[in-house]
Amino acid sequence: MIANCIYNISTGENDKSTMWKTDVEDTIRQLEECLKLNNVYQEQHRITKKKLVQIQGGKQFECNEMQIFGKIDLFCRRVVKLIDLFTTINQFQTLSINMLEGMEPLIDRFFEIQSEFRSRNHDLLDYHNNKFDRDYVEFNVHITDLEGRLQHFVNSSFESTASISHSLNLLKRFRAILHRDTLKADLDSKMSIIFQNYGTELEQIQQLYEKQKHDPPISRNLPPVAGNIAWSRHLLNRIEEPMKQFETHQGVMGTKDAKRIIKMYNKVARTLIAFEFLWYKAWIQSIDQANVGLQATLIIRHPDDGKLYVNFDQEILQLIREAKCLDRMGIDIPEGAKIALFQEDKFKRCYAELHWILTEYDSIVADIIPVTAMILRPHCNDIEYMMQPGMVTLTWTSMNIDSYITQVRRGMEQLRELVSSINDIIENRIEKNLRKVSRILLVDLPDDSSFTVSDFVQMQQHFISSKASILQGKNKEIENAVEDLILKIHAKDFEMLQEQISESDADKLRDHYNHYMYQALLHSAKSSMNALKKRIGSRGGTNILSSSKPFFNVDVQLMPPKVSLSPALDDIQTCINSTAKAVLTCYRSVLEWGDCNQSFFERITKDIELVRVALLLTGCVQGIRKTVADYLGTFTKYNWLWKSDKDAEYKKFAIGSPSLDDYEAQLQRFGSIQKEIESVSSIHIIGALSLNTKHLKLHLGRECDDWKFTYSKNLHFQAKKELERITEYTRMKAGRLTRKVEDLDSLRFMMDLLMEIREMETSIEMEIIPVMEMYEMLEHNLPSDFMDEEEIDKKTVLTSNWKKLVKLSQSRNDELSRTQLGFKSALIEDVTVFSLDIQQFRTDFQKNGPLVQGIPPMDAVDRLSRFKEELKIRERKFELYRGGEEIFAFEHKGYPELERTKKDIKIASQLFDLYVDVIRTINDWKLMPWVSVATSIEEMSDLMDSYSGRCKKLPSRLREFDSYSQLKKEIEEFQMVLPLLQELSKDSIKARHWEEIMKICGKEFDVVGNLDFKLESLIAANLVPVREEIEEITDGADKQLKIEEQLRELKAQWETQEFAFQDWKDRDIRVLKATPLVMEELEDAQMNLQTMLTMRHVAPFRPMAQEILGSLCETSDTLELWIKVQLMWCALETVFTGGDIAKQMPKEAKKFVKVDKSWAKIMINASECRIVVDSCADELLRSSLPTMYSELEKCQKSLEGYLEQKQNAFPRFYFVSNAKLLVILSQGSDPLAMNEYYENVFDAIQYVEHDKKDKTIIYKIHGSGGEGHEIIPFAKPVKAVGNIEDWLMTLFQNMRVTLKDLARACAAGIAHVQNDLSCLRPLVDRNIAQFALLGVQMMWTYETQTALEHCQFQKNAMKENSQKQLQVLSEMSSWCLQDLGTKVNRKKIETLVTIHVHQRDIAQELAQLVRAKKVKDANDFDWLKQARFYWRPNNSDDVNKKGAAVVSITDVDFNYQYEYLGSKERLVITPLTDKCYITLAQALGMFYGGAPAGPAGTGKVSEVE
Repeated sequence: MIANCIYNISTGENDKSTMWKTDVEDTIRQLEECLKLNNVYQEQHRITKKKLVQIQGGKQFECNEMQIFGKIDLFCRRVVKLIDLFTTINQFQTLSINMLEGMEPLIDRFFEIQSEFRSRNHDLLDYHNNKFDRDYVEFNVHITDLEGRLQHFVNSSFESTASISHSLNLLKRFRAILHRDTLKADLDSKMSIIFQNYGTELEQIQQLYEKQKHDPPISRNLPPVAGNIAWSRHLLNRIEEPMKQFETHQGVMGTKDAKRIIKMYNKVARTLIAFEFLWYKAWIQSIDQANVGLQATLIIRHPDDGKLYVNFDQEILQLIREAKCLDRMGIDIPEGAKIALFQEDKFKRCYAELHWILTEYDSIVADIIPVTAMILRPHCNDIEYMMQPGMVTLTWTSMNIDSYITQVRRGMEQLRELVSSINDIIENRIEKNLRKVSRILLVDLPDDSSFTVSDFVQMQQHFISSKASILQGKNKEIENAVEDLILKIHAKDFEMLQEQISESDADKLRDHYNHYMYQALLHSAKSSMNALKKRIGSRGGTNILSSSKPFFNVDVQLMPPKVSLSPALDDIQTCINSTAKAVLTCYRSVLEWGDCNQSFFERITKDIELVRVALLLTGCVQGIRKTVADYLGTFTKYNWLWKSDKDAEYKKFAIGSPSLDDYEAQLQRFGSIQKEIESVSSIHIIGALSLNTKHLKLHLGRECDDWKFTYSKNLHFQAKKELERITEYTRMKAGRLTRKVEDLDSLRFMMDLLMEIREMETSIEMEIIPVMEMYEMLEHNLPSDFMDEEEIDKKTVLTSNWKKLVKLSQSRNDELSRTQLGFKSALIEDVTVFSLDIQQFRTDFQKNGPLVQGIPPMDAVDRLSRFKEELKIRERKFELYRGGEEIFAFEHKGYPELERTKKDIKIASQLFDLYVDVIRTINDWKLMPWVSVATSIEEMSDLMDSYSGRCKKLPSRLREFDSYSQLKKEIEEFQMVLPLLQELSKDSIKARHWEEIMKICGKEFDVVGNLDFKLESLIAANLVPVREEIEEITDGADKQLKIEEQLRELKAQWETQEFAFQDWKDRDIRVLKATPLVMEELEDAQMNLQTMLTMRHVAPFRPMAQEILGSLCETSDTLELWIKVQLMWCALETVFTGGDIAKQMPKEAKKFVKVDKSWAKIMINASECRIVVDSCADELLRSSLPTMYSELEKCQKSLEGYLEQKQNAFPRFYFVSNAKLLVILSQGSDPLAMNEYYENVFDAIQYVEHDKKDKTIIYKIHGSGGEGHEIIPFAKPVKAVGNIEDWLMTLFQNMRVTLKDLARACAAGIAHVQNDLSCLRPLVDRNIAQFALLGVQMMWTYETQTALEHCQFQKNAMKENSQKQLQVLSEMSSWCLQDLGTKVNRKKIETLVTIHVHQRDIAQELAQLVRAKKVKDANDFDWLKQARFYWRPNNSDDVNKKGAAVVSITDVDFNYQYEYLGSKERLVITPLTDKCYITLAQALGMFYGGAPAGPAGTGKVSEVE
């Protein structure tokens, strides 16, 4: 039996590989048959054996079953192993056929295991071979491991599935290909997991439905109804298909959570079906409404712009699209929708035809030249009459639409032909000739000819006459063309009988082109006059070789006080004016249109523009005048020759006491100027003028001669004056030498004169020589007759006369030597007598002088006066005798008594002169009226202080005299009284104070109001003993006066203090302004009053102070509430009286209107009164303010709730103050108004650019920075419609999309820069600042990370990277030395350099760490801790799925947020900055926060940003 089995399996072949070659499933079937054979065989054996047992006495099977079945069982065990082996092979062969993605390594591994097993070359059916069993066990071990990997692959596949349907399909595929029991059990468990996930997906679909049911995502090109139904069916299909599969697995449906999931499924399915039904039902109901549009007329006129439009309701096309889509979806279409669907082609064709007609009509109307619009209006009206049926009777269901379209099209073609022919006439026959007329010049201005004034005028008149005939011919041609134009318009017939061409319109057309003819003639006149002005005023020819010859020869002459031309420029201007007159006169021959004989002359000459041109022409030589003036100005440096006063200039020259060299230099200067004048060119050409300077040069030369004469004449005067001085000195000294000597005085005089002559003899030569040199210079520069005979004689004898004087003085000296003996003896006798007299005078002074003790001071004063007179007599004698002693060389005799007496008299004068001054002054003051004391008290104090100082400075020897003690007492007593008098004389001393003083002193004074009251009465009252009491009274008086003045000032201030008002916007309501200042003044006033009331001196004024304080307190309280109400009213007025907010808050707006009326009434009353205190005391105001404040507070709270809603919708509104936010929201309907506030809600947006035609469309972002700022066009224009917070959010999202596109483009450009560094500058220039910086950082990150990855097998990778970063930095630094155009661009480049300095340092630091083997690859912390920038094209972010810019720090990744940052400066990155980056990045990565701390100005905020 075993042999038969082997034979059956091996098909009779002895080849060991037979089983490997046959089909695996056939082999398994044959092996299973062998097992069945064994089972049947053994079963039959047991049945037979059992039967034999039941037969009594029968022979039994006594044989050993082991011997019977041992071999076959051993063979079957081999068969079981073979079945398992081939089943496994079959399983993996099936996997290889239905291989899933990612399973290739497993299949490859299986085939390796199979090949390895087959390579052992076992006889599979040899059940005695034990080696097979060992290899089989090894095979199963490998298969078990492979199954583990396969099971892991299956689990991974289910984890990566995106939906339940995908999971079920994947499970179905695995069940179809995996048949091993271990894998099947695992697959069965997956169904339960999928079912649980299905429950989660049901919840997600339910949430998705709730979230999107009001605005579901609709497939492209699907209409709303079909799109909503398709969306709901899609969701229903997502939950329905998996449920159908789950229903087939009862094990899954019987789990604990199955009921909950089924219940949820039923709920969601019912909801989706209901959603579809509601949309379908709503669409059915809208069909009739949409069909109403078919009853509309074909054409309609827009009420706003008056244009015609095809009146086709787009709802009909919507209905047709819905019907088509729903029909494709298998939904029943109602009959009404089918009717519209069947006529779709007709509607579209008619719409296209009508649209073309209206577009063509608009094109024709646009082609109509505006001037012909009125005369062609009947033709346009006729076309509109033809289109009238489509605007009145014809609807989209009418039958005769095609004939209507044909008729209108034909009329449109006729109108097009008429308009084209009219435009042709206007362009080629009218406007072309008008241009020719306007270009005709009426003056002939040749460059190569010169004319006299009269010849020039005659030539121009002849030329103008010839051009005038040409102008008249063109005038006639244009007139005929206009008439032909009008006839052509009249020739066309009208469909509408009542339409006809108005003659007034035709006349207007004639007048229009008549006016244009007039304008062309006017332009011709202006051009001609301007050409004449330009030719005359040309500055081209400035020399005789110029190509343009001048028109006129002009003589340059000196006509004081200036250099001028002959003939003058005004005469030349007259010649030009004559030519201009001829130009205007020619227009008399150009006749007006029509039959009249009038010309264009009158109209042209009345034109204000031509008058202005004519006026300009009258000043056309102004250009030449300026050039001529500049040329004549070159002679202004000679103006002083004839303008300056020669004598005055000489006086200035003479002030400095000039030397002869100075005179010579001046005379030489005049000579050089004369030569310079002679070198000036005699002919100079300027434009149309030839200037001749011959006469001017002659005149200036004469002026130079006059200057030389003036200086020479004054030098002569000086020389003559010195000559006469020396001559007179010589004569005078000679006369004095002849005087007789009779006494000591005459002898002394003669001796002094002789000494003076001896001293003069040494210096006289230095005075005579300069005089002689002056005369020598004058003889060279003046005529020979400049001196008279007397002067010549004086000059001749000057030296000889001095010699004679010297000789005479010597003779007089000899004579005096002989006569001086007699004078000597008389002198000796007189000196002896004088000595005795001095001794007697001294003795008398000691006995009877003023310094004798015990005499009264006034007697001493009289004695002092007598001795002063006697002393003067003796001093004169002393001087006479002392001079005689000097003459005769005697020894000076001393007189000590005289000197001592003189000193004593001087000392006594100091004491008694002071005493007399003090007594006289005090007596005068006592008689002074009290009313005058106040003005004189300071002078009195100063004078008494000076007396006291003089007294203290007296010599000590005088203090022993009684007069000194009496003097000192008088001064001290009066000095003690003076301070009291000063205090009592103040204005603060009132009657009440005088009464107190009289009580203290015990005396009566009649001070107040008494003009005769004298100071002596107060001095006699003995005030000094009660000085302290008086000072206390006067001090209190000062304080009371101050309090009284302050109260008076406060009262006067608040009686006149007025409110300042200003108009509130454009409303007739005035509001308070500058109220903080008023409140501050009120508070200061109250504080001052409260302080006053605490003073002890306020008693006389306490009632008044309390009254003022109460009034101001009430005013302050009222004004404080008033200001609060005004602030709230001003804040809410803009909100509730206009704009969008009032419409959204009608209840609060109504409240505010009521308050507004009351406020207006209050402010009218206040503005009429204006006084602060009176206005605040108004009862109406006081009673109204609390109510108004309460109502406005309610409005404010409601408004804050409204603002909270807006801030939640657009969170960036939280960064805007409420005041600004209210302004923004109140102007929400005007997108342009938001331009002022973009900086408050965006980081760097200055303003946005709107479409000029449609302001709701925003095209571009404009950054801050002024000139050269960044401009970023949106990738997709933003539609600013709806609520402002909604379209601002849309703008924000579009900004991020736009900036992400720019970031993607920048990242793409980095590859070119890495290959060629010269591409860096274009990359930076074409990107905005933040992406230029981001691009450089991405490039640095890529290059550094690549170098780190290659550093282990590429030795110099990090060194090359460091050099590369240095090259980049050097390149960018070189740009800073160039002209970068704008400040914004310079800031951009400087920021790149600042950041890349840090990146270069990092590259160098990493290179050093790699060299030191402290960093091995890109995973080291020294690299990971840096801020790294990547562009990952396969990633997605919350903007879109088209890549993502990522910033990585350590193990934390941040997606770039694409906020526009502008061009801003960046701080230098320091090691502390890097630490902040790491710390904050880690905190954010763990969902924590961070708050850098440190001193002010260290960059905390900048680093966080």
